Amino acid sequence: MMNRSPNNASTLRAAVVTANQLQVAAVFDKKQYAEEMVEIVSENTNIAASQMQIIARGDPQFSEKLEKNSTKIAKSLWCSHLALGTLGFVMGMFCALLLTNFGPQLAQQNVLFTYIALISPGIFTGLFVAGLLGLRPDRDPLVQTIKNAVRYGNVALVINMRKSQSSSDVVSLLNQHANKTIETLK
Repeated sequence: MMNRSPNNASTLRAAVVTANQLQVAAVFDKKQYAEEMVEIVSENTNIAASQMQIIARGDPQFSEKLEKNSTKIAKSLWCSHLALGTLGFVMGMFCALLLTNFGPQLAQQNVLFTYIALISPGIFTGLFVAGLLGLRPDRDPLVQTIKNAVRYGNVALVINMRKSQSSSDVVSLLNQHANKTIETLK
C-alpha cells in the first residue's frame, strides 16, 4: 500500500469548513483491507463505524452510500434556484427602474420593453448560477475516484464526518494504509 501525505488543499478545506460538511474516501485493493481500516479508524479516532460505508464492485447501494439523503439535495437545488431566480428578478427590476427614471429617452419612452429586456436576463442569470452551483464540481473528484476504483475491482471506504471530528486525523490515518485518499464537501 502507498504512503501519501495530505495535500495543502485538504488541510485548507478542513480549516475553512466545519467537519460535519466533509466526506472522506479511501481506496483499497481488497475488501478485507477496507474492513480492517474501519476497525483501525474506529479505535484511533472518534469516528463511529456507522459513519463508514464500504463500497465494492456491484454494490446495489452505491449511490445511497455516496449521497446519504437525496431529498436534502433536491431541497437545496429548489431553494437555490428559487432564491437566485428571485434575486435575478429583483436586480432586473431595479436596473429597469433606474433606466426608466434616469436613463436615455428610449428607455423612458418604452417602459414595458425596458422591464422585459432587463428582467428576463436577470432571471436567466440567477437560474443559470443556481444550476452551476447545483452541479457541485467539487464532488466530482471523489465520485470519479470511487467509480473508477470500484470498476477496476478495488474497494472504497467512505466516511461521513460529524461535528467536532478532525478530518485531518482521519486523512493522515487513511494515507498510511490506502492506495488513494480524497476529501471533499458533502
